Amino acid sequence: MKLDYRRIIICLSSALACCYTILYVFQWEAYTFEIARSDDTLPQIKGETIAHPCNSTETYNALVDSLPTFENEPKIQYFENNGGVYAAYLDNRIAIKRAVRILAILKNHTTAFCHVFGWSEDGTLDIHMSEAEMQEIDVLHVHKTIYSYLIGCRIPEDFPTPHRVVLSDRQCGHPIASLPVFNQYTDAPKYNFTVCLHQPLFRMTLDDVPRILEWISVNLAFGAEHFVMYTLPSTDMIRKYLQPLQEIGLLDIHLFDIELRETEDSHGQKCVINDCVYRYMYSSNRIILTDVDEFITPHSHDNWTGLLSNSPCADKSAAFFRNSFFPTQLVGESPKSDLQITVLQKTQKETEFYKCHARSKLMVNPRDIYICTVHQVLRLVGDARPRDECCMPVEMGYLQHYRPVRISNESAPLTTDKRMWHFEPRIISSLKFVYSTLNRTLPHA
Repeated sequence: MKLDYRRIIICLSSALACCYTILYVFQWEAYTFEIARSDDTLPQIKGETIAHPCNSTETYNALVDSLPTFENEPKIQYFENNGGVYAAYLDNRIAIKRAVRILAILKNHTTAFCHVFGWSEDGTLDIHMSEAEMQEIDVLHVHKTIYSYLIGCRIPEDFPTPHRVVLSDRQCGHPIASLPVFNQYTDAPKYNFTVCLHQPLFRMTLDDVPRILEWISVNLAFGAEHFVMYTLPSTDMIRKYLQPLQEIGLLDIHLFDIELRETEDSHGQKCVINDCVYRYMYSSNRIILTDVDEFITPHSHDNWTGLLSNSPCADKSAAFFRNSFFPTQLVGESPKSDLQITVLQKTQKETEFYKCHARSKLMVNPRDIYICTVHQVLRLVGDARPRDECCMPVEMGYLQHYRPVRISNESAPLTTDKRMWHFEPRIISSLKFVYSTLNRTLPHA
């Protein structure tokens, strides 16, 4: 019998085409993305057309199944050779501008694409892709290669609560970084005042711990309830030393696990400032951002609550406290206590105060803050403008700054301010509590 090879080839081709179609359908349904086929070549994800090769199963598999694991505590993920991304937070404050905000330190002109994942009510996994909005955080006019960034990944109003965001360097490229999306929302703040150390601990050793403990104790006397610090890998031994304060919930310490000498600011300082604002946005009514030698001291009232509520800054998004230096190289006075407490011993200060925004430090309502920098609020949420901020009158309170200072005019008179002595009993009580928690001996003069 003569075989009809032409018919056989046609039949085999049809069978292969049928098998391919069935396999294609099974593969496509195996992924729980909401994909609607608009034509034979371009899939749609959440209503946005994704160009080739986003319809590649290899790409989807890489995005969903081959991502690095993550823990509850953020860690720097290197963005190739362009720096690193640290933490991602859900920002629902304006419904029509919902976004995932990512804190990062990156090279200038870095581009990225966001793939945001969220579970729908019916159990399907939705994905939304968009180009990342790269916002430099108040870049100074210096020639550095790494800058602090706030990356915005926009999501639609009806998109489910995101649980993960993946970044790629191209629209349909393979993932470079995968971050959990933290949803910090709560309608009942746990703290009235949280104090954030406004830069990572660097060039510090265990010998510097007494300064940190004094910083905590003095702020406790003013009304602080919660403290936040960031360590670098080179200073992580301080986190371990202060572990007992973390265990009682007084202090949170986060590892900012990257050390870059070419950053535009102090080891990603602006990244850390904004991470503290976004991380504790809903858990604290107010956030204070200061360094370890700076203290926002109330002069008209006995604590921050009385000071703020009776000041012109009560309903403002940010209160600025003007800086005045207390030179620590000058001979100190002897308060009642024999403990080694710098803020009680050093009472001489410069007569002048710096103007607002020049070395000022802040007390902010974090829910109103979009981007914050070292000495000012760069952007507020929505239509609010920075001019709505408030400069605290110095007679009500100001930033007392204790450090060695070059006195420019030796003949210029200094003045004496013993306001800290008013808080001496509370400061000593707080210091004893902190040292006893650590099971350490109090420092004596």
